[in-house]
Amino acid sequence: MKILSLNQIRKADQYCIDSESISSVQLMERAAKSCFNWMIHNKYFKIKEIPFIILVGNGNNGGDGLSLSYMLHLYGAMVSVYLVNISSHFSNEFLIKKNEILQHGINFKTIFENEKFPYFYKESYIIDAIFGIGFNRTINSYWKSFFRYINEKKFKAVISIDVPSGLFMEKNHENFEGIIKATHTLTFQVPKLPFLFPNYADYVGKWYLINIGWKEDFLRKIQTKNFYIDNAYIHAIYKKKRRQKFSHKGNYGHGMIIGGSFGMMGSVVLSATASFRTGIGKLNVYVPYYGYKIIQNALPEAIVNTDKTKQHWINNIVISNENNINAIGIGMGMGVHPKTVYALESFLLKIKNKKIPMVIDADAINILSHKLQLLDLLPEETILTPHPKEFQRLLCRSWKNDYDKLRLLKEMSKKYKIFIVFKGAHTIISTPSGNLYFNSTGNPGMSTAGSGDILTGMIMSLLSQGYSTKESCIMGVYLHGLAGDIASKKLSKEAIIANDIINHIGEAYLKIKI
Repeated sequence: MKILSLNQIRKADQYCIDSESISSVQLMERAAKSCFNWMIHNKYFKIKEIPFIILVGNGNNGGDGLSLSYMLHLYGAMVSVYLVNISSHFSNEFLIKKNEILQHGINFKTIFENEKFPYFYKESYIIDAIFGIGFNRTINSYWKSFFRYINEKKFKAVISIDVPSGLFMEKNHENFEGIIKATHTLTFQVPKLPFLFPNYADYVGKWYLINIGWKEDFLRKIQTKNFYIDNAYIHAIYKKKRRQKFSHKGNYGHGMIIGGSFGMMGSVVLSATASFRTGIGKLNVYVPYYGYKIIQNALPEAIVNTDKTKQHWINNIVISNENNINAIGIGMGMGVHPKTVYALESFLLKIKNKKIPMVIDADAINILSHKLQLLDLLPEETILTPHPKEFQRLLCRSWKNDYDKLRLLKEMSKKYKIFIVFKGAHTIISTPSGNLYFNSTGNPGMSTAGSGDILTGMIMSLLSQGYSTKESCIMGVYLHGLAGDIASKKLSKEAIIANDIINHIGEAYLKIKI
């Protein structure tokens, strides 16, 4: 699913208007009708029992709110409309809809600057249709106070139309007092980039895609660098590698997991187990000498290789059958012992020109961040899977805001020709071509020890099975998050542990097959 710029969204609206020979008012009514249908089919909303307070601006987003107020009024809802008079300019579409609701006797009032705020009954639904996607300026202290009044009132629900009013579409701003806090955001047709940023989570609330009839031929042609991963895309990837009746384990890849140190062998067990659950045919696990029994007992399906020096850490990395290895996952629980640091450096020198796909995680990333020159040894299309703190250590700096973070991700991916899987809510996949993919699955319950080790094992497994680097990253994060979502519904977010994610990978596969 494409994430479009403000200009592209406007073009999509206009293309819809031109291709169907409809007016902008008719498109506005269609958008309002889609929002209305969402509300009446949502059991959460008691439309005829709880009053609606509809806050409108004087632009087209306000027109959406006016159209919606008329539909709710006809349905039997108690509706009061308030014009938030921040600007003296009115769009033609707004004026047309305003005349319509006045003719039908809907309660309409205006809130003027510096007047006392009207009393709003707490047991109400707020419809926020003040500003739309084109809003790009800050508001003065009076209106900030009004927004704060709305945000602190704790209404039954605050439903923003398209975007929460005051949220900038395409640039960061720290004026959070000037944004309405929505509990629900009904956004038209495509996700909006700020919805995927942690700074705006409390303002967007739960967001829902509302279809307003954009044309598929326009969406297919339009070019973008940002994408939102959905099930349809994952299903299309999966179909290309669907298992065949007369296949055998050799058809599904031979991978290798490298990691572990004293007290951290569990991370290797989790990563290796996840790689099997994701479908790999054969797996070697390389661990310190004293990790042999742990892996052999925990995972009899794996071939276990060990560092020959009798230590609790890795001193040397030797792949005896490297020509048969399709992909490598390295770093989980490996530690940063000086001998291990040297072992990783020597390994990267040896593998530089071998063209074996590789996923680098955890302590291997920490080693890279302490010896940044090792980044130059990474084969093209290597995958790094940092969480935010690990990425900061790689950069030797933090970022100013979420837009700056995206810029830094793209710069590093392009510079080293690598993929970066930036872990977190809406895990971001940054590609060497400059594209960004935002994941749509996962939940806070997955913030638990071992979750990242599992993701590395899953991505490595997909690489081994012959998926491309991009496909492995995208499908890996989606399946990982989906397995976590299934576990969350059964166990609760608080109760999830890493093994629960592994145990639901199979059900995640069943969902993408549908």
